[in-house]
Amino acid sequence: MSMNPDKFREVMSQFATGITVVTTCHDEEIYGLTVNAFCSVSLDPSLILVCINQHGRCHELILRSRVFAVNVLSEDQREISERFAIDYLPPDELFSGIDYKEERTGVPILEDVIGWLECRLHTHYPAGDHTIFIGEVLTIGQQREKKPLVFFQSQYHTNNMEIVH
Repeated sequence: MSMNPDKFREVMSQFATGITVVTTCHDEEIYGLTVNAFCSVSLDPSLILVCINQHGRCHELILRSRVFAVNVLSEDQREISERFAIDYLPPDELFSGIDYKEERTGVPILEDVIGWLECRLHTHYPAGDHTIFIGEVLTIGQQREKKPLVFFQSQYHTNNMEIVH
């Protein structure tokens, strides 16, 4: 018996999540994708996981480069979330007007995010139409004065659950 994808998505929307942009690079190409399937896995060693659609450009580049960063968005970064959710935009449009820096691996780390984790690919597992990427955290950073962008019931919210328009 197959699960109805629309109903599955509706039920899953009842779980509030933060919003991240996963960025990666390979050779001269940089890319990023909005991802809300993100969590910590282990403290020792420091491991996190992200789930990425197998048919997207970000998936291919992570497999090639074996490095990525998770950028945790603040409540004033909805536009960034929406832009990086469009998987077919060319990199120059994705990153146009968005400041970023590079740390240890050279992957783009977005400026003004509330937190970021730069990772080396530890392992990966196919899971349906996605791949679970487990990353070993190499470098981290945070800004304590900002609040997170939250996604709940298929809408953006602020930390106090007000809808962001």
